[in-house]
Amino acid sequence: MATIPRALFGDLPIELVNLIMSYAARPTFAQPDQYKAKNPYSTARKLCLVSRYVRSVALPEMLHTVLLDSRNKKAFVHALRMQKEYTQTDSRLCFAYTSYIHNIWIGEFCPSPEYSFAHRSDDMFVPHSDLDLLAPVLLGAPSLAIDFASMYFLTRCVEHVWTDMGENTDQECSPPPWRTKTLTLLGNVTRPCPMTMFASGSAFLASLAHLVVLPNSLGDVSLHVAGRAIGAVGPRDYNLPQWMAHAPWALLKRLETVSLAFPRVELPLDTAEFSAGMNLQTELVTFPASLVKGYRVPLEIKASTETGEGRISLDDVRVVVSDTRVHFCIYCQEWEKVWACGWPG
Repeated sequence: MATIPRALFGDLPIELVNLIMSYAARPTFAQPDQYKAKNPYSTARKLCLVSRYVRSVALPEMLHTVLLDSRNKKAFVHALRMQKEYTQTDSRLCFAYTSYIHNIWIGEFCPSPEYSFAHRSDDMFVPHSDLDLLAPVLLGAPSLAIDFASMYFLTRCVEHVWTDMGENTDQECSPPPWRTKTLTLLGNVTRPCPMTMFASGSAFLASLAHLVVLPNSLGDVSLHVAGRAIGAVGPRDYNLPQWMAHAPWALLKRLETVSLAFPRVELPLDTAEFSAGMNLQTELVTFPASLVKGYRVPLEIKASTETGEGRISLDDVRVVVSDTRVHFCIYCQEWEKVWACGWPG
């Protein structure tokens, strides 16, 4: 029997090679493993070591969605420092990160000023000298997700780029020094929001078009799931977080939509099984921002037949369901993975 000759990878058309490399470099956000156990960028990082050409194909895939927290903050800042050096030396390794980052997640790694300095570890604290590197990159992303515990850090970044505009710049007429249009909030939202204390922060909030709210705490998710399971929350009803009643909606002048994320509860559901852990889809509930900008902010979404004062009609809401299932339990909820995978449409 004749031996079938094997085609060499180098003999493939360059367009096909690019497609293969791009596909291989895509982060595995939907992986069943937790990100702490398996880095979703691991394949892309290995490909970047193959050659300059492969690196140029892999980096855009790797940078499209960036997950940043205390585990990898140092590495990310180091990469930005290296890029600065490459730019100054006209190195072939120079790569414009900001142009390729579309989504960036900032976990809880930067405490607010009320935390004593003694409690700030090197992994958590971001020195002022790094803002020149970090701020333009973070605020260059159209979609930004942030743990509210790191809101002070984001406020510093906004103030930094705002100040860099210069005193001779007409800040009211000039475009803002950021591209962020979608802000996703997670974690325990408290008052006051540090953004509201600065003119730069108010300008940032005023420029946002979309706000996405992830559950504040493990308890919020558990209450929603348990409420659906026992019938205390209707199968098509949703409760908005209490902090939204006091949010600075007046500052969000250009806000178009508000979205809230919930685990998708398929009845009947065994609450004991949920406590132990199960894989669930998630729902993203979106409604016009005008519905929360009135005198009284509604804190419930109800089926249209049950609407009334303080409630949003389900007819005014768009619900999309994620394709990916992620692990939920009473102690662990992978909202980072939910956000990275996204929702259809």
